[in-house]
Amino acid sequence: MVTRPMTTEELFNKICGILKEKGKMLDILDYGLPTSNPVPIRMYQFDLRNKLAYGGCEGIYLDLWIEYFANKEKQRKGLGTFKTLDESSEAMHIMAGLLADFTIEEYAYVNVNIDDFTWEGADVHAFDGDGKQCSWGYTCSTMKAALNKKDELLKKYPQVVIRDNSTRKEKIYQ
Repeated sequence: MVTRPMTTEELFNKICGILKEKGKMLDILDYGLPTSNPVPIRMYQFDLRNKLAYGGCEGIYLDLWIEYFANKEKQRKGLGTFKTLDESSEAMHIMAGLLADFTIEEYAYVNVNIDDFTWEGADVHAFDGDGKQCSWGYTCSTMKAALNKKDELLKKYPQVVIRDNSTRKEKIYQ
């Protein structure tokens, strides 16, 4: 069980590792460096953003970051940078391919491990009369909202579970 949120640096390194395993890391790269200012990723609702451009002095850079809303403000946190000294049009196409591969693998990884990126709010799940968890649920931003949703669901379902995403603790209501 994961006991803390993954950082932006760890996510960058994880996706790089997946790309290496699949033989998709490029020979033309001079480097791929994670952010020097990692922060924890506390929610899975973020967008992967990028800038693929010729450098000011030399080469081609691919900068990657995540964007999300927290406290009603857009946040931007760096993941990492790839660089090649090659400035050819072929190199630009190759770097664009790396961007596509990184995006595909990051999306797949987060979706398969979504619980590892859920550290805020509370999840609410109902259980049917056979004791089976319903295939849907709710994520509430506050515990108060989760408790209200629980009350609503208990009118239709015999059991509801609330999980506090920050502590990973669950409570069963009947």
